[in-house]
Amino acid sequence: MLKRPYRILVLAIFIILFSIWNGLRLGETIFFWQTLATYGAHPLYFAISAAVWLAAGLLIAWSLLAGKAWGWAATLIGIVGYNAWYWFDRLVLQKPHANWPFVLTGDVIFMAIVLIILFSPKTRRYFKRAADERRSQTPTIA
Repeated sequence: MLKRPYRILVLAIFIILFSIWNGLRLGETIFFWQTLATYGAHPLYFAISAAVWLAAGLLIAWSLLAGKAWGWAATLIGIVGYNAWYWFDRLVLQKPHANWPFVLTGDVIFMAIVLIILFSPKTRRYFKRAADERRSQTPTIA
């Protein structure tokens, strides 16, 4: 069993917290469905997006903690996909907010931290070794 780098554990915890936040979003959407619909919001959109990000976050966190070889790519795709969805939602579907420079700065800092963790040699080595270890344990048919 490979020793998981501490940075992977921290990243997985952040992704689990993100998943919990989306789970709360889903619960609140269901609870306030009628109120959202009354004010012209689209509760189905909120519910679907929250459910998708809840499931994706839990799957990505599990892949990181389990040391799955595809966990590295899933994390990268998930973080880029979430940011693309977030900014599309914010700029196209919502009314503009005055605090966009603050949000953009926080987003860039968060993305930089995640990318530094993912592209660090220690992290890359961990996922490469995890893939190699799984390949060596797979029985071959002669």
